[in-house]
Amino acid sequence: LQTENKRLQDIIQLEKKSAFTTIAAKVILDKNSPYLNSVIINRGSSSRIKLGMPVLSEGNLVGRIVEVNFLSARILLLNDLNSKIPVMISPKGSQAILSGQGEDKPKLEYLPEKFELSDKNLVFTSGKDGIFFEGIPVGNVIFEDNKIKVKLFSDSNQVSFVNVVLDKSSDLEAM
Repeated sequence: LQTENKRLQDIIQLEKKSAFTTIAAKVILDKNSPYLNSVIINRGSSSRIKLGMPVLSEGNLVGRIVEVNFLSARILLLNDLNSKIPVMISPKGSQAILSGQGEDKPKLEYLPEKFELSDKNLVFTSGKDGIFFEGIPVGNVIFEDNKIKVKLFSDSNQVSFVNVVLDKSSDLEAM
């Protein structure tokens, strides 16, 4: 109970510090299979959650809402086989697509021809799809199995509480 209480306090503090209006939710069901990775949370349309909303864990992107019911919603995690999101790679701002592979580390596709890998390459959402806001942290670029992959900042297997991004504004009373 103490550990869960500490995690909830951290989520509340994150909500206060975040540049986004978020709502906290608890993961109630984990649907892990070899290639399909999604979780069910205890918040739904009754809590203003809609399709496509980004989902954060400790301030880092873990997925997006793909199904909404009145009291629950399903999150498609970044490492799911069906997950593809546009990302930006710092420090140069190179554009790519983060593509889930059903493994812990999604791969980067459609990189620029002369992309140079370094240990300083961080991955953020690009905002090019009009769904995710620009600049949400995703992970670090790594080279593994002759592919350029991303080591995610949040371990999707360890997620028990999340924050669903409702809006870019941090002022709840504006809604």
